[in-house]
Amino acid sequence: MKRITLTLIALLSTMCALHAQNKIYVCEGYTYDVFQLDTLGDITPCADGSINIGLENYLSEDIDSIVFAEPQFPQIKIVYNGSTATVTIPESFTGVTSSVNGANVTITNTNTTDEYLYSVSGTSTSGSLTINGEYKLTLELAGLDLTNTKGGAIDIECGKRIDLLLKDGTVNNIADCANGAHKGAFYTKGHLEIKGGGTLNITGNTKHALCAKEYIEIKKSAGTINILKAMSDGIHCGKGLKGDGDNNFFKINGGTINMENVGGDCIDSDDYGCVNIKGGTLNLAVTSEDVSAIKCDSIFKMSNGQMNINVKGRLCEAIRSCYTATFSGGTIVATISGEGSKLVKGKKNTKVTDTVRNGGDLFFMGTTIDVTLDAGTYTKDQSYCTGIRGDKDVEISNGDIKITVNNSAALPLHIIGTLNQIGGNITYTAGTPKIGTDNWTGGSRNGQMK
Repeated sequence: MKRITLTLIALLSTMCALHAQNKIYVCEGYTYDVFQLDTLGDITPCADGSINIGLENYLSEDIDSIVFAEPQFPQIKIVYNGSTATVTIPESFTGVTSSVNGANVTITNTNTTDEYLYSVSGTSTSGSLTINGEYKLTLELAGLDLTNTKGGAIDIECGKRIDLLLKDGTVNNIADCANGAHKGAFYTKGHLEIKGGGTLNITGNTKHALCAKEYIEIKKSAGTINILKAMSDGIHCGKGLKGDGDNNFFKINGGTINMENVGGDCIDSDDYGCVNIKGGTLNLAVTSEDVSAIKCDSIFKMSNGQMNINVKGRLCEAIRSCYTATFSGGTIVATISGEGSKLVKGKKNTKVTDTVRNGGDLFFMGTTIDVTLDAGTYTKDQSYCTGIRGDKDVEISNGDIKITVNNSAALPLHIIGTLNQIGGNITYTAGTPKIGTDNWTGGSRNGQMK
C-alpha cells in the first residue's frame, strides 16, 4: 500500500508540473473533486496509507482516476415531464430494461458486474421511480421534483451499496402519498451513501421520510438534506442481524440535515444499530411524545460536528443510547422544554426480549455541551426533566458541560450508578443532582454537589 501511495503521489506531482491545464479532477466512482493547480498546495502521503491532496484526504484505493478534463460518465437518463416520463439507456449498458406507465418508471437491471449511473430530473406530481436489481448503483438527482399519489416516490430494491449523488447546484423534492403501505417516501433495500453538494427535500406522508434497510452514511461532500415532514421517523436505518452493527448504522461526516414536523424519532438507527457523528451539522426539532432526536439501539459516538436540538415533546430525549455513548468532540446546543424530557439518556434495557441489554454507560471526553432545561417533571409518572441521565455509570474526563436550569423541578444530573469525574468542567445554574455514587477526582464543578 505504501509503495502504491508513493508511486501515485510521484506520478500526480509530475503530471501537475508538466500538464498545461490548470485543473485536475480526482474521481471516486461517479463523483469527482476539482482542484486548481495554482492553489493545490502539497500532495503528501499519510501513515495510514491515505493521501492528502490539497486540503482533502483520500484513501488511495478509493481513487479511480485523476484527469485534466472534466469527466463525462455514460448514464441512464430518466426525465419526468408532468404525467409522462422518458428513459434513455446507452447501448453499452447490458441487462437493463425499463417500463414506463404514465410517469411511473420501473427499471430492471440484471447486470452484476458493472455499476451504472442513473441520472434523474424533471417534474411530476403523479410519478414514481422503482429500480430492481442485484448490484450496486449510483443514483444522481439532477433537479428532480417528484410526488407519488399512490405510494413511495423512490424505491430502490437493490440490496447493495447505493450512492445517492445530489448534483451540485440542484434542488430536489421528493414526496409520497398519505395512508400508503410503503416504508418511506425514499426507500432503499440496501445501504445508502449520500454525497454531492445539492439540496434534497423529503416529505413523508405515510411513514418514514428517508429509509434504508441497512446503513445510511452522509459523506463529507454532501450538501443539505431537509426532512420537511414524516409521519414516523425522519431518517430510519432498518433492522440488521444480531451483532451486525457494522452494517447497520447512521453516520454523518459532513453536510447539513434540517428536520421538523416529525411524528417519530428524527433519526432512528434500529435494532443493533449504531450512530457515529464525525462532522456536519444536525438541526433537529422534536415535537411528538416519547421519541428522540437521535435514537441509537447500540453504540453512539460523537467526535466532531455540530448538533442543534430543540426538544418540545414530553418524555423525549435529544440523544438516547441503549448501550454506550461516547462524546469526544464537536458541539451540542439544546433546549429541553418538554415535561420529563432529557438531553442525553444512557438507557439500560433488562428484558430478555430487548435487542441490546445492560447498556447505559456514558463517557464525556471532549464534546462542548450547552443545554437549557425549561421544563419540569412529567407528573403522570414522575419523570424528571434532566440534562444528563445515566441508568448506569457516567464518566467525565474532558470537555465543557453547561446546564442552565430554568425550572425548579428539573435535574441537571440524574445518575443511577457512579459519577466518575476525572477532568472536564461542569456548570449548572440551579437544581439538585441525583447521583448514586459520586467519585470526583479531577476537573471543576460550578454547582453544589460537593
